Amino acid sequence: MDGLNKRLACLFVITFVLLAQMPLLHAQTTPSAKDRALSFIENVIQPDISKYNVSLVNDIFNQYPPPPSTTQESVTYFLSDNGVGPDINCLFSNNVLIFAELSVDQAFVHSTNAEQSEMLTYINPSTNLTEQTVGLLERYQNFTDENLQDMINALTNVDVTQNTTKISGDIKVTNLNIPLEIDVSLKYTYNGTDYTGIDFTFRNGQLYIFSDDRSEWNIGSTDVNINQTQAINIAQQYMKTYSYTLDDGTVVNQFNVTSITAGLNFSSRNNATTIYPCWNMQVNLNDSFPPTVYAIQLEVWADSGQVFHAQPLAVEGGLAPSASTSTTTPTIPELTLKP
Repeated sequence: MDGLNKRLACLFVITFVLLAQMPLLHAQTTPSAKDRALSFIENVIQPDISKYNVSLVNDIFNQYPPPPSTTQESVTYFLSDNGVGPDINCLFSNNVLIFAELSVDQAFVHSTNAEQSEMLTYINPSTNLTEQTVGLLERYQNFTDENLQDMINALTNVDVTQNTTKISGDIKVTNLNIPLEIDVSLKYTYNGTDYTGIDFTFRNGQLYIFSDDRSEWNIGSTDVNINQTQAINIAQQYMKTYSYTLDDGTVVNQFNVTSITAGLNFSSRNNATTIYPCWNMQVNLNDSFPPTVYAIQLEVWADSGQVFHAQPLAVEGGLAPSASTSTTTPTIPELTLKP
């Protein structure tokens, strides 16, 4: 019996030690943001690291209160080639990469030719920006251990240097060629609403800005039960009794509406991270109302038709009144809700 008790006691001690070490083991296997940033630079951007002296410039933390609670960490490395080269900044939100940018801040200190100093030497250089985009997505897929094949497939037969828009399944590819830059956007799209995705900006033939906001938002419902005509009708009814109040107590109302523009967008509810489709509308007015208000911005949920935001828009970004009301509850003509 004593032998059995000794064995049980020994087993208990071993189990206790293993359990005590589990958080430590987990911490050791979770890469830091500095390690993740360096891995993104080396394995996704893929400069020829052997040609650079890579040094950490900064590692900055920011904590944002709820809702929702967010911890952001900004990590910057300087890639120096004899004192000349770019910074690469990586921004993490809750330890997930959401943004990266190549900048020449350090290069300006060491070189008078910013464009030359920001150019990197790559392991597998390519002058074809479509090939670069596909390669970046494939390597980013390995970096995140996610399946991004739908985005990769969406770039088939696409020339990212041309101003084009293409929808492939649930992915919308938008390419914009503007002076000095080429922007490539890949967004998830459902029922005419574009949601989160991955964006690339190229400058001087190489990646300049990368962003990925998929981890920042959770897509709730994608139902669009209100069409554009219905949304505009809701706005027209809402404006009949809409008013806002100035700081001195003056109530401004009785607007003459000249036109209404409406486009699908998304917004969160109750300051949460779950997003839903909405109609974002600008109600244009026939005159300037105090204090230089020229239009009213309205947002209407696309699933229910409820107006959830109304904001006067002032000329030159002037301070617009915040106290806005309407006594009208708009009716929705010919509305058929989805089951």
